Amino acid sequence: MIRKIWPGLMVGSLGVLMISALIRVPEAKAQKRANEPAWEYKVAPFSYNPGERLTDAQRASFYEKTLNEQAREGWEPVGSVLNRDVVQTVGGAVTTRDSVSFVAYRRPRK
Repeated sequence: MIRKIWPGLMVGSLGVLMISALIRVPEAKAQKRANEPAWEYKVAPFSYNPGERLTDAQRASFYEKTLNEQAREGWEPVGSVLNRDVVQTVGGAVTTRDSVSFVAYRRPRK
């Protein structure tokens, strides 16, 4: 009786191995996060110092050049985040003024 069971067990186990080799488990694929924002942001400064002795046209040209460089990289200005004005008096006679605006840019997330 053992002679009949042993070959049956061997054939059965080989059959199970062959069937398990044929069955494929589907691969897991990465998914995007559901909470990922659609935009990415960055902030860049725009400064103004009256002591630079630039004309309004020269200053406007500099700002336009900066905005166009950012636009080439896909950034669009959203608005001003912070404006800071600094007034310093040195020795009671010389007063300097410095203004800095921080502008926020955004572009679609890649």
